[in-house]
Amino acid sequence: MKRIVLISVLLCVTYLATAPTIDFRVWATRYREMEKEAVRLMKELEFSRFIDDLGYRESENNWLSINRIGCFGEWQFAESTLRYLGYRHITLKKFRANPEIFPEDLQREALKALIRVNLAFLRDHRHFIGDTIGGVVITKSGMIAAAHLGGAGSVRKFLESGGNVNRKDVLGTSIGNYMNRFSRYDLD
Repeated sequence: MKRIVLISVLLCVTYLATAPTIDFRVWATRYREMEKEAVRLMKELEFSRFIDDLGYRESENNWLSINRIGCFGEWQFAESTLRYLGYRHITLKKFRANPEIFPEDLQREALKALIRVNLAFLRDHRHFIGDTIGGVVITKSGMIAAAHLGGAGSVRKFLESGGNVNRKDVLGTSIGNYMNRFSRYDLD
């Protein structure tokens, strides 16, 4: 991904450098604009890759999925999570009867809202990013994924305890496991 962005920036630089009539200030402005756009595109693509991989881990990207504990959708939302996010009209019973009440695009919107909420709850724990706790390198992407799995409170307890409090979800996946599994995404 970074190579693609670097190549596109280099191509832009080559294009701009070969235009002999362009004033340096105009060239520099165009270069900065293209660089900002390339960085924005890279971040957008990396975030999309992250949420697609999270969706694959949760449900194999099946937006109609319902697991054995009643979480549903591509990212396996619990009813209580959806209620907290303001999607009170979406329940497991209604989803089973008509999955169109919670379509793919609405699920993606709900996931983005949940990520924003979890990041707000974890803002005082950003200083852990870059540390190694319980054999896990702490990253923003790992914290987001682990908060999706077990809640921001479980992530905070994991970090504050030095990895000693490593809660598992009802299916047996631990906070540390998700932090490690999703630690390799550049979401900064």
